[in-house]
Amino acid sequence: MSCPFLREARARSCQAAPLRKLIVEGRTDTSGEKCSSAGYQQCSIFTDQRAISEDPGRCPFLHESLMQYCAAQSVPKMVPYSESQLGKCGSDSFEYCETYLQMAHPNGSHPADEWQVEGIPVPSKLYYTANHMWIDTHESGACHIGIDGFLARLIGRLDGVNFATQRGVNRPSAVLNLHGADWPLVFPNQVLISSANLYLRGNPARLAADPYGSGYLFEGWEPPSGTPSRQGLMHGRQAIHWIRQEVSRLSEFVQQCASRRGSGVDSTLCDGGTCVPGLLDHLTRDEMFRLLHEFFDPHAAWPAQ
Repeated sequence: MSCPFLREARARSCQAAPLRKLIVEGRTDTSGEKCSSAGYQQCSIFTDQRAISEDPGRCPFLHESLMQYCAAQSVPKMVPYSESQLGKCGSDSFEYCETYLQMAHPNGSHPADEWQVEGIPVPSKLYYTANHMWIDTHESGACHIGIDGFLARLIGRLDGVNFATQRGVNRPSAVLNLHGADWPLVFPNQVLISSANLYLRGNPARLAADPYGSGYLFEGWEPPSGTPSRQGLMHGRQAIHWIRQEVSRLSEFVQQCASRRGSGVDSTLCDGGTCVPGLLDHLTRDEMFRLLHEFFDPHAAWPAQ
């Protein structure tokens, strides 16, 4: 499946010109073009080369090729048709392209977010880990990995995102810097990692702002052998039931924090019984670490059903 904004066009260029310029059919004024007519014989570049042409109606230096470009970009970049599969445009990965997301979902919502639990989106197509990560696998074998909406809701100030694994067959691992403390996120199954979303280094806030889109952590492929990337993960209605349990557990955790604080409880921890976004910003350092260990431990296991 290709991106709906992917377009094809035929492009021409002069192989003898010192500066190669693409002339795209339908996008460039070709009224003065000489290359595909007998007028090329008066072209200074042709005469300087002293070339002999077998076709009097076509310049021998005229090169034509099939190109592809993104119609969503204000200044399209032409990509040779043979290289289109190297990027996101020609595969299912276009769903995680920032340009596509801005055009297709300008309000930040995604069509997969048909299920929600207490305002937390739980896309039905994804598979979830016990430490609140997800994986999206495509028919082609390509996959993307990120954090779920539950973890994204709790993150307040995120100081940085680093990647412990960036390529090869491995368990995708990242480190979040939260209030000066590092917390590891480890996907439980191996994946053939092709790249990490290094844009998060410059804009870590995107991880929590768009966890199911441009804030993904890794992209890659199903491992060539061994455990399938989705084995042992939660999906569908099971994931909905599990998130409800997690929301309930979190509410109990916050109430315990309130009891320990006594009269000095911070009233911003909950809003109508639901924990407020950016909860980590309102916890003490000890409370934050207890919460991270209880809900997001890299070795977390599923609760007994």
